[in-house]
Amino acid sequence: MPKPLPLPIRVLVKGASTVIAMSEVGAPREEFTFPRAIEATLLQAGHPVDVHTFGVASERTKTTLRTWESEIMAWSPDVVILVYGHYESIHFILPWWLERHANSLRRRPGKVRETYRARLLRPIWMALAKLQAKLDLRLNSLMFASRPKRVAADLERLITHASGVSSPLIILLELLPPTGKGRSWFPGMTERIDMMNQTIAAMVARLDNPNVRIFPVSDAVTRHVPEGENPTPDGFHYTATLHREVGKELAAEILSWVEKQPHLQL
Repeated sequence: MPKPLPLPIRVLVKGASTVIAMSEVGAPREEFTFPRAIEATLLQAGHPVDVHTFGVASERTKTTLRTWESEIMAWSPDVVILVYGHYESIHFILPWWLERHANSLRRRPGKVRETYRARLLRPIWMALAKLQAKLDLRLNSLMFASRPKRVAADLERLITHASGVSSPLIILLELLPPTGKGRSWFPGMTERIDMMNQTIAAMVARLDNPNVRIFPVSDAVTRHVPEGENPTPDGFHYTATLHREVGKELAAEILSWVEKQPHLQL
């Protein structure tokens, strides 16, 4: 009779570039973004785990409602980690589709395409971005207050759907404000991020579900990033160190929850 194997913890991580990118371009292979750091930590703790990551640069929250059936309902994860609301806080007046078009990671090579981007698209985008930065300094950066409400509403709908799939643990990550170049290009983003965090936190408090919680990333920064060191040197994305420490702390929270889940006992 073969020895029974324990069920792995199924962890699903969804979000925009914060989930899949780090500030250090070309970091060593052993440096992981936080989803894989979760996997490494749980394995080191002796618990089998299966982590699926769905991250798309510049993805907006509403997109999650189009894909949740194949990503959540079909797979039935034990833990769902969501990082949304950051992209909706970036731009002040420019349309999101234009930014994605100008900075797409999926652009194809070709003489005509490269000429179009270099001679037309890039100059137009840079001029509009500079204009946006000036307006963001002079006008009320919170004038589009409906954005956080829409993000929170979309997240609430997603959480309601996900909670109906065997009641997983759902963790939403607090969003960090921009630094350095990110702050100079988007001067009002800090205030917009603060409002986004407050709106999402209010939504989670209203749900009053112990399986739905917020992970305070800023506390992890305080604990693990030395004073004076930038946790997001490129303006938006975590350093390899912060990814690692956030992954470790999320893994610890997951293990604490797993202790009360009979189907995941070793």
